[in-house]
Amino acid sequence: MWEVPFYWVGLKAYDLVAALGNGLLYMSKFVSANEAIRQFPTLSRFSQGQKLRGSIMYYDGQMDDARFNVSLALTAALYGAAVANHTEVISLIRENDRVVGAKCRDTFTGDEFDIRAKVVVNATGPFTDSVRRMENDEANAMIVPSAGVHITLPSYYSPDGMGLIVPKTKDGRVVFMLPWLGRTIAGTTDSSTEITALPRPHSAEVEFILDALKDYLRIDVRPSDVQSAWSGIRPLAVNPDADNSSTQNILREHAVHVSPEKVVTITGGKWTTQRAMGEAAVDRAIQVGELEDKASRCKTPFVQLVGAHKWDNAYFTFLTQRYEILGTAPTSSTTAIASSNLDVQCAKHLSRAYGDQAFKVAEIAETGHGARLVEGYPYIEAEVLYCVREEYCMTAMDFLARRCRLVFLDSRGALAALPRVVAIMGKELKWSKERMRKEIAEGETMIGTFSCGIPDSK
Repeated sequence: MWEVPFYWVGLKAYDLVAALGNGLLYMSKFVSANEAIRQFPTLSRFSQGQKLRGSIMYYDGQMDDARFNVSLALTAALYGAAVANHTEVISLIRENDRVVGAKCRDTFTGDEFDIRAKVVVNATGPFTDSVRRMENDEANAMIVPSAGVHITLPSYYSPDGMGLIVPKTKDGRVVFMLPWLGRTIAGTTDSSTEITALPRPHSAEVEFILDALKDYLRIDVRPSDVQSAWSGIRPLAVNPDADNSSTQNILREHAVHVSPEKVVTITGGKWTTQRAMGEAAVDRAIQVGELEDKASRCKTPFVQLVGAHKWDNAYFTFLTQRYEILGTAPTSSTTAIASSNLDVQCAKHLSRAYGDQAFKVAEIAETGHGARLVEGYPYIEAEVLYCVREEYCMTAMDFLARRCRLVFLDSRGALAALPRVVAIMGKELKWSKERMRKEIAEGETMIGTFSCGIPDSK
């Protein structure tokens, strides 16, 4: 019972910090066992032999990290950055004992080219140490890679948009279950891992999450309910100048380090602190490059991301009232489906995903690309064309995994949508039949990693 006041005090401190930063949504509060079950009806009254005595309810924000990441790239381009995806660093360029650029490779064409800069910033996440060792093959590690596995479940696991966090399971780990993009996301495991470009979840990790949920829910938690499972790599930061033989040296925030050859490395951290991370990296780069006469400090506090300028919570109403969509593009041999107003579910999705740029997607939908890509999800064909034309989308998996989150929400749904996405992109980008077959094959392989850890139904 001591845990209730312990967590209550902690969340009240959380409320205070949020209020001071103008980020408070609502105040946290303690609710009785009966009230907790009324609001979260699938919650069990008994867990691990103990009776539920109450819960602490608190509120938090949520984001779509794929859409947020794209908006960051678009905003950088708006302010003059040159953006290049599907590009890898193969070596660093040195002059006078200082790194002044990088030799890069276009992973599509194989073409190699040099990029030169007054300051080189290494912000490569799990691949931080790989880049650092291009500079010095004996450089100490700056990250400890940790694997986190998540699964997606149907929406009824998080009734009425509510989630569940168990801060300490029977083996001491944290498990959460939260509403996310119309479904429920649950996780997470935390274990050491090898660095790979395509991490895969293991069935034992998925089963751990399901077993942990069973302890706290009174519904049948079934392996067959898992719609997608994936593993991500957390680049936990460590001090490269300290003894890293102990996990006590792992930093809980981001770290900035300047090498002897003046490469600025930033790693660690998390999405919620990405603006602070960017500011720390840019300010250090200005200092290292002696650029104070051109830029005094990072300007991120004054920059709105693309999509934010004219957006508000009611933007979806403008979309649904203004735009009519066609389900299929008319050709000489087909007739277009009768037009209809953009439905509310789709309008809300477009508004949240693209902000004040959503009207551009709706305009494309009006030309005959308003059909849903897969039943049960708000994603429409027009989004594929918009992402190709406006958001550097180059492959089918760029769209299904990095522009929308369909493969994370439902691996079977993504597999069903894959041929249509390839057909739309192939026509727009004038792909050959060979390229389209390759896109299908590579898409099936990657989507397969989102189902390989799902255990068989029992």
